Amino acid sequence: MPSPEAPLALLGDAHLREGDAEVTGFVRFLDHLPGDIRTLAILGDLFAVWIGSPDLLRAHHRDVIGALERLRGRGCSLLYIEGNHDFFLERIYSRRLFDLLAKDSLDLAVGGRQVHLAHGDLVNTRDRQYLAWRALSKNRLFFAAFSMLPAGARLLIADRLEARLAKTNVEFRRGFPFSECEAYARKRIAQGDEVLVFGHFHEERRIDYRVGEKSGTVFVLPAWSAGHRYLRIDPGAEPVFVSA
Repeated sequence: MPSPEAPLALLGDAHLREGDAEVTGFVRFLDHLPGDIRTLAILGDLFAVWIGSPDLLRAHHRDVIGALERLRGRGCSLLYIEGNHDFFLERIYSRRLFDLLAKDSLDLAVGGRQVHLAHGDLVNTRDRQYLAWRALSKNRLFFAAFSMLPAGARLLIADRLEARLAKTNVEFRRGFPFSECEAYARKRIAQGDEVLVFGHFHEERRIDYRVGEKSGTVFVLPAWSAGHRYLRIDPGAEPVFVSA
């Protein structure tokens, strides 16, 4: 189990897009991340859409990737978990930009605690329409066919995909899936996890659970634009939400 250096900062769901004023602010945040943060974990959906094809990068992608490279150059480790707006990033960015890049989740040992990180889009098992779309869009054959198209066609598809993703999960975003979250958390806590962190739901939450003699806490990250807040995990201390 990987043991990244602490303190950790964890954020998700920035959904940065071309022409968005949030891009400049996010780059500034990365360039001025507190110097004692040793690891930054991004739990998916950094951009409105991010596809693992270098020729599909636009100015806002390049600006943020440049800031991440500078941060890594200062000695901060970078972790990333693909979200539902991310597609096949590992073929380009694994090890080149991110020290760890996962498709679904990461299990870490932090300060003697077992920490489970996930984007969160697999928590709600009732959302069958989304799960079917996820299975298709994350399929390697789908991506292979996509990669054979001319660049102009792929850019057009990427634009339409961004518009589609903005409308997905409307029904299931109206209320937090408490029962599904509890079922997911209880299973993980029974396996020894003490801290679970999700993105995806765009709501800042802390939920404590007890499973027999074991206890654990779920932290749900807010959307970045909701207040520029992230979760900080220090060794020997309770994780806390802080403002950038």
